[in-house]
Amino acid sequence: MLTVIAVTAAVALPAGYLLGRVQPARRASDWANWQKYDRNMRRHSLRWWAVFVVLSAENLGWLLAHPVKGWHAWQHRNDPPPPRSPAVKVRTIPDHTVDEEA
Repeated sequence: MLTVIAVTAAVALPAGYLLGRVQPARRASDWANWQKYDRNMRRHSLRWWAVFVVLSAENLGWLLAHPVKGWHAWQHRNDPPPPRSPAVKVRTIPDHTVDEEA
């Protein structure tokens, strides 16, 4: 039993370190986000489906991790933007005369 735990730890620690260094999910997400802006990508091509799958997995993962924030964002998705703050008022400083006799 102890050897199974030791072997599992000996395999899991370097594998976890390697995954943390390589970050394949981050790289796939970055790639998919960049692909959204390619105007030459045909809809329903293999690359389009790959981008769709990666971004959908990213969104579903976020919703699983943050269900309350996701529900709140869904409820307020069509709210009008908040009103703008009033313009900044610039006060003019009266001219100060310097008493040169002092």
